[in-house]
Amino acid sequence: MVVLGGSALFVPASVSAQNMVVQIIQNQCSRAMNADFKAAGKTPPPGMVQDTCNCVAERIEKLDSIEAAKTFCVKQSTAKYGAV
Repeated sequence: MVVLGGSALFVPASVSAQNMVVQIIQNQCSRAMNADFKAAGKTPPPGMVQDTCNCVAERIEKLDSIEAAKTFCVKQSTAKYGAV
């Protein structure tokens, strides 16, 4: 149960746990991407890391493997932002 402004909001545990998993995936993805860009001496365009990591989290929720999600989302980001 979450309390907002004095009223109780009931959120099923599975939804809360799923949201936490998505946040963990997004955080780990962002850290990895930022470390890769830093190691390459490059700066990603604004929004690229967030868009890519949101995509990865969504694909994993749809039961893609991590590698399949990463491959799909990197292609999608490259099409949107160009090669960096």
